[in-house]
Formats: sequence, structure tokens, C-alpha cells
Amino acid sequence: MKKWAFIIIAVLALSSYGVQVVYTYYHQQKIEALRLAKIETLKSIRSKLDESFHSEDGWPTSIWSGGEEYFVEYTFNQKLSRKIRRLLRRYRSDYAAVVVIDNETGEILSAEGFERDGLKFNERLPFTSTHPAASIIKLVTSAELIENSAVEIGTRFKYRGRGTTLYKYQLKPVPNRRTRSQTFKTAFAYSNNVIFGKAAINESSGVGLFNMANEFGFNQKIMDNIDLSPSIFNMPDSNYNLAEMASGFNRKTMISPVHAAAMATVVPNNGIMKLPRVVNQIKKASTGEVVWSGQQKAKPVVSPETAQELGKLMESTVGKGTARRSFSRLPYRLKKKLKIGGKTGTLSGGVPYGRRDWFVSYATPKDERFGTGISVAVMNINLELWYVKSAYLAKEIVQYYYTVVNPMDEEMAVYNNTSTDEQVNL
Repeated sequence: MKKWAFIIIAVLALSSYGVQVVYTYYHQQKIEALRLAKIETLKSIRSKLDESFHSEDGWPTSIWSGGEEYFVEYTFNQKLSRKIRRLLRRYRSDYAAVVVIDNETGEILSAEGFERDGLKFNERLPFTSTHPAASIIKLVTSAELIENSAVEIGTRFKYRGRGTTLYKYQLKPVPNRRTRSQTFKTAFAYSNNVIFGKAAINESSGVGLFNMANEFGFNQKIMDNIDLSPSIFNMPDSNYNLAEMASGFNRKTMISPVHAAAMATVVPNNGIMKLPRVVNQIKKASTGEVVWSGQQKAKPVVSPETAQELGKLMESTVGKGTARRSFSRLPYRLKKKLKIGGKTGTLSGGVPYGRRDWFVSYATPKDERFGTGISVAVMNINLELWYVKSAYLAKEIVQYYYTVVNPMDEEMAVYNNTSTDEQVNL
């Protein structure tokens, strides 16, 4: 073949390769530009969603961004939310917040707040982190002691005075004729501050407790969809402060009701906390294209063995401890099908100021075919009078969920949509 023919073939080959290279480059650039544009659109949508939430608009069903309308689909269960609103309006606490989370997905099935003044609902209250955690922090302390020390739920501790107080003299190892003893399990069930304070001083440390609090989601962001202020747990600076932090006998450890509910998911999920989410998906209104879909997120907290022991502690609170009376009213046919654990807490302070009455719990079907159930956090804030116990409200919510919203069988479906309770007007 002549020399000029080789030159022509070489030029054609190079030209073909060059076109392919240019095409590939511009194609990749186009894909990258679309990806960046989608990211910016989602940032804009989330920013406007968060802005609407923190304003008086509440939860918007549609958002405009870049000249396009987007529909927002939330995780809320409307039937359950209506029931909770009826309960809040019936008992009319000065302030109240209720959060229900699906233990399997982390979806927030309901998040309702209420104010007695004006009989109005406050959708932001369940997401505010301005509430003393009180004794629900004993979940963190228990996890730290069981996971990282020799303490077991049957370990016996001596104490003096009332378990609901926490004086420095009560923490001293000086036995006398008034010294009593309790197992760690009983101390949890009856919320004994002295035993938790002594156990933390003797068996743990400020660093250990602080690290476990971080494992449970304190001092960090736990939600993507809205800008939720983190719950606060400070590093203890003395032995007495360590006892205060470990027992919840302080006004500096702060938590939101939604975070409190998320903490309860650790037990049903064998040591893994399901991070709460409130948005299911976002669609472009014009085409129905899903531009964002909620993803399940989880955070390993403790070992499965520790989670199992935490479950025993929380179930003792419901079975014989501070929540026993409220849950004794749960129908036996339902109670026998569920594992229910919880933790109460009471302390004055916070914003809005008042005496907080907490109950954080989980309710899981014993039959694993029905999933891992729900977690419920109820916070009542009382100024002068007490109108209803938080544990009782949680009992009502659990009963309604498993008899109306998600009955496990026909025997549990004792209500229907035309029942008297369903027809109560808001």
C-alpha cells in the first residue's frame, strides 16, 4: 500500500477516536451538571421545608423551587395522629408533646404538640431540645454500666435516705442502721437516684458516661429533613456532678421528645437506634418524578446482649415500677401479646418552664412475624395542676395502635371507624 494511503487511514482513525473522546467528555460533563443541579434543588427544597416548619406554616404539602412545584409526602399516620390530638385536647395539659416512631423504619408516625392556653396545637414542640431529660437519662447510664463495667441487673447496691433525692451525704460509703439495699433492676424500676449516682461514681467515669451519651445521639444531629437542635449532655466535672448527670438529677441535660422516642428503639432493634425521619418522598408536581426518597438510617449504640438487659430494666418499670398503675389498665388480651418497656422521668425547668412528666417506651409484638412495633415518647409540662400521667397517655396510644391502626389479628380489632371514640369532634 502506498504511503499516502497509510496517512489517510491514520488521520481517519485519529478523527474517529477524537470524536469519541469529545463525545464522552461532554456526556460526562452533562451528567455531572445534572447531578449538581439536582443536589442544589434538593438543598433548596430542604431549606424551604425547614423554614416552613420553623414558621407558622407547619408541614407544607407542596414547595416551590426554581420555578417548579414539588409535593412532599410525610411519614405521618393520620388515623393515629387524630387519636393523639383527641387525647391531648381531652386532658389539656399546660403543654404536651407526643412522638410515635416505627421501630423498623425510623418513620415518625405521629408528632403532636399541644398548649392549654388557647387550646392550640404546636407542631414544633416535639422537635425542640429545651427539655430536661430527667430520669430518662438512666437509659444511658444503664447502658454504660452494663456494657462497660461489672454491674449486672441483679447487682445489689446499698443506699441511705429517699431514692428520689440526691444529697452528697447519700453518696458516701458510710453504713448505719438506716442503710437499705436494692438491686440495680429495682433501682431502675423505681428510679432510685442515689443508687444510679453511686454506681456511676464507683463503676464508671465522666468520660465513659459522656461517650455513651454520644452513642445515644446526644450532642449531634439525628435528623436530615429539618434543622433539629441537638440534645445536650455535658462532660461531668466532679464526682457529685457525675452522680447528677447519671441519675438525671440536673437541669443541664436537655433532650427533645423526638430524640427520646428514638432512644427507645435501641431495645427492639438489638442495640441499634433507628434515626427518626419525617419525610417519605418528594415528587415533582408536573411529572410525578420522585426527586428524593427517604432512606432508613441507623446508629449502632450497644451490643445485643446489653440491649436485652436494658429491655429487662424497662419492662420492670411497666411491670412493677413507676408506670405499673398506668399499664395495669391495658386489656389482658392485648398485654399478653406485647413486650412493653418504658422509663419515667420528672423534673422542673426547661423552656417552656414547668414540671416535666416524661414517659419513654417501646411496645413490641411477642410474635416476630408482626415486626418490631413502635416506640412512644410522651412529655407533659405542668405549671400548677397535673391533668394526666404521661405513662397513661402512652398506654392509650399503644392500645389504640394495636387495636385500630395495626391490629395483630381479628381479636385485637375491637374498634372500627364508626366507633363513638372516632366520632369525637376536634
